[in-house]
Amino acid sequence: MLNQTPVLNIGLHIDPGFSGRVLLYIENGVVKGDTPLMADEIIGTPTLFNQLLERAGYRVAPVQKG
Repeated sequence: MLNQTPVLNIGLHIDPGFSGRVLLYIENGVVKGDTPLMADEIIGTPTLFNQLLERAGYRVAPVQKG
């Protein structure tokens, strides 16, 4: 038996002339939402944003209550 990559056939709600990146929200194999991304948009985790801030010279620390 061959190892095959699963394929998901989806329909997108974007203009036929669109070229670019699309963010998809998929639930149980069904596309629940799609958003075209602008050229200057970044998608990342909180860890990525912390690293970007630290490289820019900021220090990220939890707020101390009390």
